Amino acid sequence: MKYALTETLTDPNMWIELLKMKWNEAEFVEFNTLFKYDLLNLELEELKIDLVAEGKRKDKIYASGKFRRYKITDSIKNFVWHKEYLTWKNYQFEDLSLLKNNVEILATITHENYIFISISEQERVFLNEKGYDFGELFELK
Repeated sequence: MKYALTETLTDPNMWIELLKMKWNEAEFVEFNTLFKYDLLNLELEELKIDLVAEGKRKDKIYASGKFRRYKITDSIKNFVWHKEYLTWKNYQFEDLSLLKNNVEILATITHENYIFISISEQERVFLNEKGYDFGELFELK
């Protein structure tokens, strides 16, 4: 699978466009939880009904802390889509990923402002023509 990386996204509308590209492909949303694993704030506590897995894993683009995986539901979509991209940095849940077949098709490292997206060269060029700054495609191991 080939990915492109951007480190410059700050426009909330551009983040939503990336979510729109990958959301319907995704089976799950996953986050890293870096602290307070068992003391979730109220907003996150309300999402527990959609939680399908949690723990440690090493096969993520950025594995840090404990992961929490949620099935895609209306409440999860509402939660994710109503947060601006930059608000994920230092939030209790960070490093949002969208997964398909247990593989990240969109992944973030929020404290670095990195967004990895699985796209074709044609899609990369198209996004860059719209103002994104995705670098050359590469494979992750």
